[in-house]
This record gives sequence, structure tokens and C-alpha cells, in this order.
Amino acid sequence: MQAHYDLKARLGKPGPFLFSWLTMPSGELAAQSARLPLDGVCLDMQHGMIGFPDAVPMIAAINAAGRPAIVRALWNDPGLIGQSLDAGAACVIAPMINSPAQAQALVKAAKYPPIGGRSWGGYTALQASGLTAPEYLAQANRLTQVFAMIETVEALDQVEQIAATPGLDGLFVGPSDLSITLSNGAAVAKTGEATLAAMRKVSKAARSNGLVAGAFAGNADVIKTYLGLGFTFLAAAVDVDLMQWGCARLLEEIKSV
Repeated sequence: MQAHYDLKARLGKPGPFLFSWLTMPSGELAAQSARLPLDGVCLDMQHGMIGFPDAVPMIAAINAAGRPAIVRALWNDPGLIGQSLDAGAACVIAPMINSPAQAQALVKAAKYPPIGGRSWGGYTALQASGLTAPEYLAQANRLTQVFAMIETVEALDQVEQIAATPGLDGLFVGPSDLSITLSNGAAVAKTGEATLAAMRKVSKAARSNGLVAGAFAGNADVIKTYLGLGFTFLAAAVDVDLMQWGCARLLEEIKSV
């Protein structure tokens, strides 16, 4: 048997992988977002309002729609990483990975032996995969992707070593935090000159280690800029922004009525 969605195989294909970014806890919202013409759905459990009891039905709704569920974890904590994967997430993005040791701890939490030390018991993930238990164990390290967020000067200084971590699948830039640290707290500049120069370094480190380069973009202009830097795994838009943009377009279209 094969799992119903193979994110690693999809990320290995040419072209960008664009996904929505949810901050509001709602199974219905997750279900509708998974049916948008995007490639996946991410639940923001760090800065969003989504807790684990909210995330379980949201992940199930995304999986039911045939899309991969991505989770931005609250922190690089092995219990939180394991919970997200056990609930059926296809990918976990861990914030503030600032050293090779922290990247190694992330991989240990997300992957089964011999790569890591993930604890067995993800029955929801097993059911969502469509695999038997032995099949899931044999394929889980490939089917579950793990990305380390690069969002500080400290991480940037060690990005080559972080990218060389065995078992890591990708790097994911948090450009807002990265720009804040680069400017010593002076500005959020997602497409500022210093930010883009730093992101080129991250993209190069990812590619040279066979990893996927990802980032939070948030709108069309930023997406196009980051694609030009070699990033392919991109958060395209936040739920609140999509509603605001839709409302703005509606009001603009009825102005002349």
C-alpha cells in the first residue's frame, strides 16, 4: 500500500509548492482552505490561536481533502513535534533553530530510528496514511518532513552546519524575525537588501545539502521575489489576509454601482 499523499515526492518535482497559512482554530476553515487551488495548508501553532485540541480535527480535515497538513510548531520541543506528526501532519516546521545541536534535536524528535528517536503511537497518523503499521514504520521517515526555521543572525552564521544535519528535510526562513535581528530591532523588512542577501545564503546552503528551501512569503510580490532566490516551499497567504483581500476586491468591484 502507499500513503495517500507523498510530500517528499511532490517537493522533489519542479515548480513551487505554495500553501495557505492558518491562524484561526476551525475545522471548517481548514476543510475549505484545503480545497483552495494551493498545494497544502499550514497551521500556525506558534503565533496563531491554534492549540493541539484544535489542530487534531483541522489536520484530519486537510488530509481528508487530499492535501498535506503542515504544522508550524510552538517550539522545538520533542513532545510538541511528536504530537503534530502523530496527529497526521505531513510536515513540521520548527521555529528558532539556531545551532546544529538544535537541528539534531529536531530530527531526533521527528524521525524514527535509526535516524532519530521518535516515539511510536501515532494512531491518527497511521490511519491517515492508509498504511499498515509495519508499512508506516518503514516509510514514516520519508513521509514526514521536518524543516528548521532560520530566523536569527546566530542561525545564519551556522546555516551551513545546520543544513548538513542528517535527516533534516528543509530550511524555512522566517524573514520578519530574520530582518529584525539583522537590523538589531530597527525594522521588519521581508524584501530588504540585507534580508535578501541573507536568504540567498540560506537557499545556497539548502541546495548544496539536498534540502528544500522554504520561506514565509505572504503575498504575490514577495512570492515572486523569493522564487527568484531559489525558494520553492512558500507560505503564500494568511487566512486573515485572504479575507481582507477578498473584501477589498468586492468593495472595489461595486464602487460604481
